[in-house]
Amino acid sequence: MKTKSLFLLFALFITTALAACRPTSNSNNASGVSVTDASGKQVVVSDSSCIISVGTANTETIYALGAGSRVVGVDNSSAEYIEESAQLPKVGPRATLSAEGILALKPTLIIANADAGPPQVIEQFKASGVTTLVLPSNYTVETVKVKVRTIARSLSLEAKGEELANSIDHDMQEANALLNRAQSKPKVLFVGRGPNMPNATMSGTGTTIDEMIRLAGGVNPMSEFQGFREMTDEAVVNAAPDLILITQRSFERSGGIEGVLKFPGVALTPAGKNRRIVPVTDMYFQGFGPGVGRAVRELVIKFHPELGAGTQPAPSSSSGGEQR
Repeated sequence: MKTKSLFLLFALFITTALAACRPTSNSNNASGVSVTDASGKQVVVSDSSCIISVGTANTETIYALGAGSRVVGVDNSSAEYIEESAQLPKVGPRATLSAEGILALKPTLIIANADAGPPQVIEQFKASGVTTLVLPSNYTVETVKVKVRTIARSLSLEAKGEELANSIDHDMQEANALLNRAQSKPKVLFVGRGPNMPNATMSGTGTTIDEMIRLAGGVNPMSEFQGFREMTDEAVVNAAPDLILITQRSFERSGGIEGVLKFPGVALTPAGKNRRIVPVTDMYFQGFGPGVGRAVRELVIKFHPELGAGTQPAPSSSSGGEQR
């Protein structure tokens, strides 16, 4: 009975999605537009009326461009972290996509990052005739702007894309103006614990977190390894962080400040002794999207208390949806 109900629910999702996949005035013209993918190849997009978006930053960008009504399916993280896409069909984790489920939604355009996969599934999308735009997955502000402009062009929304890219520049200028006033250079250790993880982990280099720490004027003391590792007393104590950074969900899952102080070594660090445990929204570290400048500005304020309590985070910009 449960299996039958799940099948009917998925069928309803597909039916609803297919009903929405009709070319509109916002779709690209028959000749299409040409954009450059992560490998430097040209991809021609002739119909963007029915989009599968893989990657939270890509999904965030599409909605910020006002094209959310074209999205008919997203990866699990997008559905979890981007409220507007929460009710859309989920196509799986970005690294373990299933071609059958995605192609069943009859997309006209699939947008994903180079770290999506497996690779054979991405090739299967292309072989099926569905336009597939694979974007760079490296994490820099300049790459964010390139991706914003590329996605905007693929959706024939170049003017909106330019506006969004310029807003990133404006946000970063504000963040850097604040940073120029900062006098400290804190050592910032990012830690976290997933819902099914028995042990807490910490971030090394080569992650979105590492880059965000750098952009906000902090120093990641875990520079001897890339990616993530489980926390150990010795490593954390030797790192001697001034501040512990953690996502809000991880913070709550761990039991707040008292729970984080029980992570390996934390209580013996300057951050632990001063109770400088800073939770921030999970979206900051879900991949660089158009909100990166606002995120960096808020981190600058949190990292550098000498800037003053009166310095407030910039308000989020909102984007209206397009009309069908």
